[in-house]
Amino acid sequence: MKSSRPAPRRPLLRRPVPLLIGVGLTLTAAGAVTDLTVEHVARQRIEEAAACRLSPAGPVTADLLDPLAGLRSLTGDLGTVRIDARRVRHADTEMDVRADLRDVTTDGATSGGTATASVPYAALQKRLADAAPGMTVGGDGSGLTLTGRAGTGALSLPVTVHAGVTATADSLTVTPTTVTVLGRTMPIDSLAGLPGASSFTEELAPRTVPVGELPDGARLTGARADASGLAVSLSLSRTTGTTTGGKCTTA
Repeated sequence: MKSSRPAPRRPLLRRPVPLLIGVGLTLTAAGAVTDLTVEHVARQRIEEAAACRLSPAGPVTADLLDPLAGLRSLTGDLGTVRIDARRVRHADTEMDVRADLRDVTTDGATSGGTATASVPYAALQKRLADAAPGMTVGGDGSGLTLTGRAGTGALSLPVTVHAGVTATADSLTVTPTTVTVLGRTMPIDSLAGLPGASSFTEELAPRTVPVGELPDGARLTGARADASGLAVSLSLSRTTGTTTGGKCTTA
């Protein structure tokens, strides 16, 4: 004979647990979607402003580097922003620019930052054509190299000149230091004994190349040779927010 007693009910306190987990996951997902949406809008506006200012021939991209940057933008604070612009033309030279701006606000203010302008060796060679005619510009990981020949006629030899690069506030100075001939590296002055090499060594005297007028608040701080070209470093000063009424204005 079966018992007429009802089956025991499960404790009610256990039921809200999966419900609360589900609600929490839903809110988290909604927050993530909101964050991504707001971040996308902020990035798009930054890219438009950078393209307006730099007028590059290539694309412009912007990345918000701080966590939850999208949600933070609702308060007007975007944190650190990285901008990449391809094929920016300055002083008759085309280059790629990367800038890291600190404490960026939605109205365009920043607390400063840094930037690197990468000048391809082909573009640099055009700027140095008068200083080192017939030489091919490249890099060896620690400085610039100029490869060509020294001497005249049958006595000419293949050489690689190694040069350092220094920066002032508005110019770059290229200073040849050593030369490699037949596997042997020696000071530039050692070429003086080769027939016809005296004019070669005179052409390799230190040369200063002006960088042209920099944007307001930008200051040249250094330069180094890397795998693809000459990387010029700049510091960027603090800026205050400005508005353009939604229009792209160029100076």
